[in-house]
This record gives sequence, C-alpha cells and structure tokens, in this order.
Amino acid sequence: MQEKESNRNILCIMGWEELKERQRSESEELLMQSVYRLEPAYWVGVRPVEDCLYGAFCFHENLEAKRRVVSAAFLLNEREFLMVVLRDEKNVLKEVPLSGEREGMEETMEAVFEGILKRGQQKVEEMEKYLIDMEQEIVGGKISRNRNRSIFECKRLLTVWKNDYAQFLNMVEGINGLGEKKKENQKPFLNEESACYFRVYENKLRRLTEEIQFLYEELVHIREVLDAALSYEQNRIMKLFTTVTTIFMPLSLIAGWYGMNFEGMPELHWRYGYIFVSALSILVLAVCFWFFRKKKLF
Repeated sequence: MQEKESNRNILCIMGWEELKERQRSESEELLMQSVYRLEPAYWVGVRPVEDCLYGAFCFHENLEAKRRVVSAAFLLNEREFLMVVLRDEKNVLKEVPLSGEREGMEETMEAVFEGILKRGQQKVEEMEKYLIDMEQEIVGGKISRNRNRSIFECKRLLTVWKNDYAQFLNMVEGINGLGEKKKENQKPFLNEESACYFRVYENKLRRLTEEIQFLYEELVHIREVLDAALSYEQNRIMKLFTTVTTIFMPLSLIAGWYGMNFEGMPELHWRYGYIFVSALSILVLAVCFWFFRKKKLF
C-alpha cells in the first residue's frame, strides 16, 4: 500500500483486507460500499457514484475462463484515485512500479493502467511468435498428432484474452464518455490531464484488442494450412499406394495367366518356360518403373 496526499491530489492503492480494517475516509468508505453493491465478480464497467467514477475490472485464468485471477475496483475524480485490489494471483497489479518519488496521482494512475497494457502486449507478442513458429513447422512438413490440440488451446487463450480486454476497453470508453457528458452540466469527474491520458489510453487499448483479433484470425488461417498439409500428405500416400498397385497389376495378370496349367499351353513343358516368364515379369517392372518416373509420379 502506498498513500500520498497533497493540497490537490490523493492516491491510494490497497488490498481488500486492508481497506476493511483501516480507518476509512469518506472516499474510501464510498469505494468499499460500491464494491459491496457492484462486486467485480458479477459486474465490470464504470458508472458515476456521487461526484466520482466507480470502475471495476477483472481478468481470468488463461485456460479456465470462469476463474478470476485478477480483480480490482477504483474510485476516480478530479483529485482522487483510490484502488482496492481484491485478487491478484498473477501479480499483475503488484508489479506496477509505484515509488514514493511520484509527484502526483496522474503518474501513479498511469503506472497502474500502463502496467496492465504492457502485460497484455507481452502476451500478444509471445503468442504471435508461437503462431509464426507453428506455421513454419507445418509448412516445413513437421505435422505432429498433437498439433490440433495446440491450435485448440491457443484458440481458448485468445478467446479469454479477447473477452477480458474487450471488457476493459469498454470500461475505459465509459470513463471517457462519462467524463465528457459530465462536463456539459456540472463539475467534471476528471481533470484535463487525466482526461487526456484516458483518451490516449483508449486508442492504445483498442489497438491491443485489434491485435488479439488479428491473432484469432491468424489461428484460423493456420488451421487451414494444417488441413491443407494433412490433405497433401494423405494424397501423397494414396498416390504411392496407387503407383505400387498399378506396377504389380501386370505381374498379377502374368501369374494368373500362366497359373492355369492347361495341357495345351505351349510353355507348360517348355524347357525355358520359367526363365521366359521371369524375364517377362522383369521387363514389365522395368517398363512400368520407367513410365512412372517419366510422369514424375514417384
């Protein structure tokens, strides 16, 4: 927890247990009651509460879409930024660089939201590199049995990221929308510096969600590449089987023809009959091999 007060700005970031046990100010009491009314497990977004903006957001476990690993709520107005961290199993908010040397609430608020954005960008970059490597392996002919499972897991990851960051973007859009709407009538929720930051941050977050959507579409493309590679491999195997079968069909005909053993067959008692049939079979094999090589069938 870090707390800093000046003539103008107040900022505070704390855990839920700390908020319940400490002697609370009016703003902190308002934040606590807002969390009770709109718990982030069931509600994510932003709404005006008295002369402040109350917001809540959460992020879920990558492979368990219903399990929250990050959950927080905040209260924001022209001179205050209060945040309570309800859950942070992945240290998304604990890793935010909050030092005592910061000069105002805008710097701390920026560190919180930029930390969330930076983590999202790192995940997107890692996923992009993983998908590029996967596509390169598929094009190179490295097709494993578990490739479909890997694609499915990537799809689940991207779906969770897309939903979480889309909700987070909606919250930031709500901050900007409510801030502009308030300015038309009464005292603004945000000072000019904070309002400017959230407008810029909205654009950054929108680009992140677009990158996640692009990766989702790229995953569909990789699945199509995998299907094409599997079809090509199956066709290659079938072509090989067909070629081998075609080569041995004339030999089957020769074996069937000379296996009848009729008394009237000229070659039946011929001294060189066996050598003749063997030479004929070798000749047929050589002609078939030459023909298929010429047609580049193998």
